[in-house]
Amino acid sequence: MNFISYFRRHTSFAYTKEFKVQLKLFIPFLLGQLCSCLMGTVDMLMAGLAGTEDISGVAVACSFYWPAYMFLAGLAYGITPITSHLLASGDNLSLEKRLFNALMICTIIGVGLALLLALSPLIFLLVPADEKMILVATDYLYFVSLSLPFTVVFNVLRSYSEGLGVTKPTLFFGVLQLILNIPLNYIFIFGMYGMPRLGGVGCGLTSCFINILCAFMIIIYIKKAPVYKKFGINLSIQKLETSLVKAYLKLATPIGISRTLEVACFSLAAVILSPLGPTIVAAHSITLNVSSLIFMIPLSLCMTATIRTASNLGIESFAKAQISLKITTLINLSLFVVYALVLFFFREQIAALYSKDPKVITLASALMLLNCFYLFPDSIQAMLTGVLQGFKDTKIIMLNTTIAYWLIGVPVGFVLAYGYLGLPKLEAFGIWTGFLCALTFSAIVYALRVRYLFKHKVFNKV
Repeated sequence: MNFISYFRRHTSFAYTKEFKVQLKLFIPFLLGQLCSCLMGTVDMLMAGLAGTEDISGVAVACSFYWPAYMFLAGLAYGITPITSHLLASGDNLSLEKRLFNALMICTIIGVGLALLLALSPLIFLLVPADEKMILVATDYLYFVSLSLPFTVVFNVLRSYSEGLGVTKPTLFFGVLQLILNIPLNYIFIFGMYGMPRLGGVGCGLTSCFINILCAFMIIIYIKKAPVYKKFGINLSIQKLETSLVKAYLKLATPIGISRTLEVACFSLAAVILSPLGPTIVAAHSITLNVSSLIFMIPLSLCMTATIRTASNLGIESFAKAQISLKITTLINLSLFVVYALVLFFFREQIAALYSKDPKVITLASALMLLNCFYLFPDSIQAMLTGVLQGFKDTKIIMLNTTIAYWLIGVPVGFVLAYGYLGLPKLEAFGIWTGFLCALTFSAIVYALRVRYLFKHKVFNKV
């Protein structure tokens, strides 16, 4: 009996400790991610105040910028599981070497993508469109492409810091970027304090300035903050090692590709719906924006799961990794119940914040009802993505994203939206049903894969 009491007490302690550790990681992640997401919302709202051509130009430019950004952000995030794994295994000597190799390869790729992004407005020569809208989009892309390599440096260093369990930079810089974004947008968009009136282009200039500033600030922070001293991080120049570069690209490239494919899928949805009229597109866009804000919760849990899984596997403790998975699942399901109920009961009021058109509000609130079901598999697949990243099992993520979104989600959504194959024409509901099918498929695939990895105790030690 004493043994049973001892076992229960210490088992309970392990779960309580893991819960506290995860909350300590999750909360800064969530606040930082919400700030980053809100920056895009602020840009669109303030560009809209400058005029229809301005907000349209920013939207067109972002359709080029965000896939490039998400690929580089995913590539940079590859350093997180590597860092957590090495730190837990006690291999601090390899930490700075891995950081330098990741930083160099990501920066080189970032420069290449920045050049392509700067040249992307050439495609507008082949596409007839409003002249002012294209001018706004072109100038916006020039500014954000200039800052793209700096954005890569910032994301690599932030992801590295997260891998060490140091989450203050994620929170601090997320809040700082949002705070700077609003007044600088105001100054550059509307030409205040002697600055020229740039309209929507001002959003691009603001993003450029903030991205460059934060890159230099995080370098200084990591070099000066005492918390990094114990890890022996000096950000010194080292030799690129081909084996480490290959290993890093093998891990990180699937993450970057999968994020790009996902973003491109949601961008395509608006194009598919555009012939059905502005009311449907507006309702879809509102639902997507609300869903994106809510997604910051499971995304933050995904980041938490990556760090905790990689840390536990670093000491080769599958038992602790399983405890981590159970706690993450509990947090995920508890939060889902909360935000799903809020969305269910207040969907009309939320839609009214975006539009005063009764038709748009009615349709958007109906889509949000469907969204309550959509968010469940979305939260599951996001959380399990984090676990798989902790296992460094990223190929399955890229493969599944390709199948789920592009072979299931988009085709099913398109067919249902327009009522092909003798099916009823569901319009925007068809697109969201396609998304629901894609995410359900993803959640099942990831659950089976995680079960397999735990059962066979398989993980990448590289």
